Amino acid sequence: MSVKEKPENCPKFTLVLKAGTSKKRLLEAKQDLESLYPFPTDKKNILIFKTNKKGTYDVYIAKEEIKNERDIRKICLIILSCVLLITVLIFQIHHAALKASESLKMQKEFEKQKEEETKLLTEKKKNLVALKKEYDEKKNQEYEKIYPYLERIYSVMKENTTIESISIQNDNFTIEVTTKDALGILSKFEISPAFTSVKMNRTNVKNKIETVTYSGKFSRFKKEAVEDSSIDDKIMFYKTELTRIYDRSKAMQNVTLSEYINKIRKLMHKNSCSEQYIQLKENKKDAEVEFFVLSASKNILNFIKEIQNEDENLIDIKSFALRNSENPERLQTTICFETGIQLMENDQMISEYTGKKTEPSKINTLFYKTPSVNKTPLKTIETKNNISISKTDGPSAPVQIKKLSYIGITKTDGRDFVIAKDEEMENIYKLELTQTEMNKDFCIQREGGYRAKIRGEYYEVIKK
Repeated sequence: MSVKEKPENCPKFTLVLKAGTSKKRLLEAKQDLESLYPFPTDKKNILIFKTNKKGTYDVYIAKEEIKNERDIRKICLIILSCVLLITVLIFQIHHAALKASESLKMQKEFEKQKEEETKLLTEKKKNLVALKKEYDEKKNQEYEKIYPYLERIYSVMKENTTIESISIQNDNFTIEVTTKDALGILSKFEISPAFTSVKMNRTNVKNKIETVTYSGKFSRFKKEAVEDSSIDDKIMFYKTELTRIYDRSKAMQNVTLSEYINKIRKLMHKNSCSEQYIQLKENKKDAEVEFFVLSASKNILNFIKEIQNEDENLIDIKSFALRNSENPERLQTTICFETGIQLMENDQMISEYTGKKTEPSKINTLFYKTPSVNKTPLKTIETKNNISISKTDGPSAPVQIKKLSYIGITKTDGRDFVIAKDEEMENIYKLELTQTEMNKDFCIQREGGYRAKIRGEYYEVIKK
């Protein structure tokens, strides 16, 4: 039975109840009924309804247990609350799980990002090391300008010092001087940061004048990336420098040998330097051009400065050797230029030469020489020095031997060479100066001059 329904056919009592709450009124009604109703009662069977009269209530004793809607609502509310609580808990658990999953995902992405950043940084470091190594190798292979090297030499010379000869090969130098203070020069070499490994190899003293030879190396200075700059800035620095080096090498290869040599000759003539011979050499990579020059010291110095004056010049000097002379206008200088020009064989094939046809009588003019004065046939004899010379058939004919004009002496790789010219054939020879005869071209010093042997034939080298 519902608590809102008035029961039918049930005992009814009208009672005055003073209790203020329904629960207490139910207990009060139960106590009053014990004296009015002859049977035992249970509060679960008592139903109370308010009347129009204040404090008076109709009290029914039902046969069945009364279902209290408040309790039902309460139970429903409790159940609903529990359901809501469970739903909230499930939602919170799900949200927490999603949040944990998202957090785990973010953590994994963060770790992946950190791993990629670490990997990228490692690759950058490897790239930086490789670039710096390549840069150092290229810079070490570069040739420094010669004139600044000569300025360094000048900076350590003492007063009243004369350079007799100087040789510069890459970063190495050998210099022979006459001076009154050989140790003073050595001291200046030693304290100068521009030189390393300087030695005083030999000194001779005559009339208080010392002739001394020094050898050593020039210190090399090259730009480096700023130490405290970022790794990206360092990489950019080395990439930029390497690009400059490769661009310069490419520009050098785009010049022909004839253009290269012509540029040097023009500048030599501009500075009153007279080349005595030009020799073309081929190394493993590219061509080298060697000049032997006679000039005044100021002129050759002006030439050396001007030929490499530009910051991005395309002229490299591999070696430089100068020998002084008592004739101030005839200093002997040998300069070897590293051209950077590759010598490649032309493998292009043509099916047929279609140039202009030329008669033998035309080509013959290239071989015409002005006839020389007839000479008496010569016979070969042996001199006391076992050198083959010639004489005429007549009993009193003088000994005759061909003559070469002496130009000068140069030094290459520690060996002395005599430079001589065949005036008739316009040929210039570079002959190694030896102490004894050899099975190749050579030159031996004799009293008043030299005697040379070229392709089995002997010559007198005459100083003018």
